[in-house]
Amino acid sequence: MSMAIVASKPGSVDILEWKKIEVSEPKDNEVKISHTAIGVNFIDTYHRTGRYPGINYPTVLGVEGAGIITKVGESISNFSVGDRVCYPLSVGSYCEERVINEDILVKIPDNISDEHAAAGITKGITVHHLFNISRKIEKNDWVLFHAAAGGVGLIACQWAKAKGINLIGTVSNAEKEELALKYGAKQIINYKEKDFVNEVLEITNNKGVAAAFDGIGGDSPKRSIRCLSTFGTLCTFGASSGPSNLSIEDLPPSIQYTKGSIATLIQNKNMLNIAASEFMNLLGNGDIKIEIGQRYDLKDAGKAHSDLENRKTTGSIILKP
Repeated sequence: MSMAIVASKPGSVDILEWKKIEVSEPKDNEVKISHTAIGVNFIDTYHRTGRYPGINYPTVLGVEGAGIITKVGESISNFSVGDRVCYPLSVGSYCEERVINEDILVKIPDNISDEHAAAGITKGITVHHLFNISRKIEKNDWVLFHAAAGGVGLIACQWAKAKGINLIGTVSNAEKEELALKYGAKQIINYKEKDFVNEVLEITNNKGVAAAFDGIGGDSPKRSIRCLSTFGTLCTFGASSGPSNLSIEDLPPSIQYTKGSIATLIQNKNMLNIAASEFMNLLGNGDIKIEIGQRYDLKDAGKAHSDLENRKTTGSIILKP
């Protein structure tokens, strides 16, 4: 038996239950993990509210975690009992113990903590995907990145600095502005005080940015395209403020639009390994530091969701089993 946070049906944080669940024995290509740290992502709130299709309720929430392997299936050769591992984007992480397929697992290097691996693996491979697959960002390119002080945003700021990319970030207050600049953003715009479109064009001498990365949704993508240079790329990868109202008719000539999703990346084991390896290298050598802004006990996951949805958090969030 394992304690877990279960969403009995789509809804607010009130539907979350702290309850015992059965944990099966691993199949041939699976391992059993005892969690040591669990990451919280905005997608978890989508799964709770039913915004994303394909979730069958009741369900254990959460998509990333880190832990120690306690049992391996008969076909497992790349992992052993006692290995420290983490994984991205596999629904069911809000629990003390779980079974998971080996294809999604990443070994944690000795110089990286379980907390940093759990808080960073999904966000880290997301940034790799955005900067390499959604649009290949080159050294000295200018890019716009919304929510620069969030979990993904702070990793993007550091990744950009390490690769010589000029990142313009947007934030909602002075505290987040200071944090994003500290973590490597070249310029920061407080969108509560200034129009980010005008500011981006001023910063880039009206040339615009090579890419705009938008996880906000609402009217933000439609405005972000006005910040792009000719042949620039708009990449949406989330909708924390609700579905986008962007239509194909809104795109100016020679602008590319793509929808970033690591759900496709992790279906390819080689692509996952490449993304995870580069992230772990940057994390291990200090180019990237994980800002864990908040820690909650696993049983208090509802409080974590409320704070995240009300923009009271910075950096990454960890649940402790």
